[in-house]
Amino acid sequence: MAEAFGQFQYPTPPLAVFNEDVVAHYQQFLNNRRSLRPAIEYGEVTEQEWAEFEEHFEKRKVELGNCARPYGTPCQHEHACIRCPVLQVNPKMLSRLEELEKDLILRRKRAELEGWLGEIDGIDKTLTFLRAKRIEAERIKQRTAVHLGLPHVRRPQD
Repeated sequence: MAEAFGQFQYPTPPLAVFNEDVVAHYQQFLNNRRSLRPAIEYGEVTEQEWAEFEEHFEKRKVELGNCARPYGTPCQHEHACIRCPVLQVNPKMLSRLEELEKDLILRRKRAELEGWLGEIDGIDKTLTFLRAKRIEAERIKQRTAVHLGLPHVRRPQD
């Protein structure tokens, strides 16, 4: 994507988005939104509501890692997780991705022998997603932890 300034086009610089930024932005949005609504609409959370909330996040744990779908939403991909764009593969599961890839390659060979063109197309799509997930998991595995130190409170200047 490019931005136009006068007669020139400059490429848009890449944007890094961190989970903390998303959460902070969302919390700010909620606070602003709530300030516009009557306080009576915001009751205390019941034990049942809290249990449902926690259960949602427990159900997001899948074999290969974590499903990052929003709270309260069902799995739209019928648990075909490898094709799901919100699957976050745990780098510890790289060996499992290799097993899945070998199986898909064998299934593709069988589909070629049988002339199952739709099956070949589907397997190719799944292999594309699998390989992209593996690249992302390998990238995450290479990251090293960076110690940022403890934050400190700044005093307002007089």
